[in-house]
Amino acid sequence: MADNSNKRCPQCGGAIDYFGSCRRCGREWSEGLEDEEVAEGLPAGKQHPAEVKPPSKRLKRNRYTKSSAAADPSSTYLHWQIGDSDDELEIIKKRSLMRLDSRKTYNAMGLALRAHEAEKGALLWLSRLWEFLSEKEQVALTPALEHLKRSFVDIKAVAQAKVNEAAKMELEMDKAHKSARRARLRMMDAENKRRAKEAAQNEMPGPGQDSEGFGVPTPVDLDPALLDTLSREELLELAKHKLSTLDQERRLRKRGERLTDEDTSDE
Repeated sequence: MADNSNKRCPQCGGAIDYFGSCRRCGREWSEGLEDEEVAEGLPAGKQHPAEVKPPSKRLKRNRYTKSSAAADPSSTYLHWQIGDSDDELEIIKKRSLMRLDSRKTYNAMGLALRAHEAEKGALLWLSRLWEFLSEKEQVALTPALEHLKRSFVDIKAVAQAKVNEAAKMELEMDKAHKSARRARLRMMDAENKRRAKEAAQNEMPGPGQDSEGFGVPTPVDLDPALLDTLSREELLELAKHKLSTLDQERRLRKRGERLTDEDTSDE
């Protein structure tokens, strides 16, 4: 069905319904009057405008759209908006609320659109039946037809309100998804910093260790009596010899300890 909301009857000025006929006088719509027709309340040669300017796009409030138009989306869906201080458990709760509200809104929108299409189909089949009815049957069926026309307009308003509500909800859902991502990135960054701090504390040198990671130095085994008899150059040479053989003695000691442990495990 064509959109006839902006069309008017050139004879009486009445609104045109969805079937292309005037709701006041029943005349089929045309841009101009026929040769023998005269416009009501106008002199000869004049006619009522066949079309009017479309109404402004300002949303009109009625019993179906008043609550949705007056409500602020940011306050309507505030209970599942994720804040910067929310933890993982709070994010999961709010995401569950968001899925529940979105499911209700999408179901309502889908059912409203289906009801609108069903009403449109009923009017279409009734208009086809109208041509095969007698005048008496048409008079009896006229109240039902008018009621269907009015209900079709009301259902269309409900469906449009649900579509607008779903569109606003999708914008708020996109904001919630982005805020959840930022919150989780913030928590991951805090966890990484905590782990790095713990690792740095574990790598700090303990008692008896210097900042280079060496252990407590092992003293060189020297006879105290030699310290009085040897000269300074001889002491240096003896210390160099002891230091050169220190690593070798340490490896031999560790090897002996490992062999001892293996023998103990075999027993």
